[in-house]
This record gives sequence, C-alpha cells and structure tokens, in this order.
Amino acid sequence: LYGLPENDPKARIVVVPVPFDATTSYRSGTRNGPAAILQASYQIDLYDIDFGDPWKKGIVMLPLDRGLARKVGSLNTEARRYSAPVIASGGASGNRKALNEVNRRGARVNELVEETVADLLAHGRMPVVLGGDHSTPFGAIRAYAARYPGLGILHIDAHADLRDAYEGFM
Repeated sequence: LYGLPENDPKARIVVVPVPFDATTSYRSGTRNGPAAILQASYQIDLYDIDFGDPWKKGIVMLPLDRGLARKVGSLNTEARRYSAPVIASGGASGNRKALNEVNRRGARVNELVEETVADLLAHGRMPVVLGGDHSTPFGAIRAYAARYPGLGILHIDAHADLRDAYEGFM
C-alpha cells in the first residue's frame, strides 16, 4: 500500500481488504475496490502539509491473494451465483433457498472479518476495513464493539443503508 513495505509487523494501521459484493443491487464490481485502491495508492504523495508524515507510524494492507481476502473472494463467487436471480427479480419472494445461501455466506464473511479484526486489535493494531458492499464492515464493528464498549460509528456512504435487510439480504 502506497509503495510501503508489505510485511511491517510494527505497522500500527492494518488495512483489511474484504472483496465481497454479492448483495450489491445495481451491479457487481465493488469487490474490486480494495485492489483498485491498492493500485491507485502508489500515486499518492505521502507527505501532508497539515499532518506531516503520519505514514511513519506504519501502515500495511493484508494480501489480496491469500488469507482473508482469498477466502472472502471465494465466498463472494459462490454467493453471487445465488444472489443474481434474487436481485434480477427485485427481491426474495419465491426464492428463499437462494436468499438463505447468500445470507449464509455473508454471515461467514462477517465471522472471518470479526476474527481477523479481533486478532489485530488484540495485538495493539488498528484495523481498517476496505470493501466491497455495505455488509463488509459488520464483522469489524462487532470486533471493535466487543473490545470498546460504547463504541460510536461514523458512517460515510452515498445513502443511509439503515434497513434491517434489503431485498431479503441481511
């Protein structure tokens, strides 16, 4: 990330790529966000006139080709096969089996992200999730909330995403 060393065990900030977009309703592709940001990061100037060199505290990105990202990518491929007909029909009515298959895989993604983030927090690091669709931060939020009761969340999105479910996807 940013052309910095990839395996800095002392890096304070760890970007956790979560390439999952099985429940995007408009079109797929947000799973490619972490890879696109990684590629674009090489063009960013690391010096900031207001903050100096904050990167010197260390920042790394978990690999996109193994570990969590690879597992999530596989789950995304499986879930996307089931979610496409649900999305095309405008919701879950009449397609409960497909919906359950997607939600099962999405729940597994949340578990994997939660485990990864909890481990990083336990080692004094600051994980930052970079996804995918609106569901990618759920596991991280659970891990942070368990470690920091009373947690507040700053949510930045083009729309609120405050529904319990959208088209039946959890």
